[in-house]
Amino acid sequence: MPAPIRPTRPLHLSVALDRPAGEGAGPYLRAARLAERGRLDFVTLGDSLGPPRRGASRLDALAVLARIAPATERIGLVPTVTTTHTEPFHVSSAVSTLDWVSRGRAGWTVDVSADEATARHFGRRAAAPAAELWREAGEVADVVTRLWDSREDGAELRDTATGCLADRDKLHRVDFEGTGFSVRGPSLVPRPPQGH
Repeated sequence: MPAPIRPTRPLHLSVALDRPAGEGAGPYLRAARLAERGRLDFVTLGDSLGPPRRGASRLDALAVLARIAPATERIGLVPTVTTTHTEPFHVSSAVSTLDWVSRGRAGWTVDVSADEATARHFGRRAAAPAAELWREAGEVADVVTRLWDSREDGAELRDTATGCLADRDKLHRVDFEGTGFSVRGPSLVPRPPQGH
């Protein structure tokens, strides 16, 4: 009789909450609670930049999952965050904030936007080839990690008597030069509960 197959790593189950946008975050919240009761590990929520398609509304994935965070207890929350027209400093702050409001349950699916309509919507630059955008997305992921590390644990002082908000010795400049952006740092948001 052959030996039983044993998994070498844990299996993680998730569900995408993607659906046509309805009225508010309610349908997403109900689906996330159902997934949590079903003992799934995490939920994902897709997003894209640019104007919504005709006849449809679109909610921001980070904002929806920030609404879901305090109404759930253990399920992971993984939004899609497009890096193409979003400043890395803002990506870092937004994902870090989601990790704080979810008490360490945030993730991040990186995406890019290569279509001309979205580029026109933002008006900052023309659409670029996907390979170039994915290279830039790698740089964004790198600098976001550096921003999360730019504030050591315990850097927050908030000493009202002295007016000192942070321990300067626990703050570190990032000084990152990418192909299309630069970030000086440090982050304004405390290090996320998960670290990375």
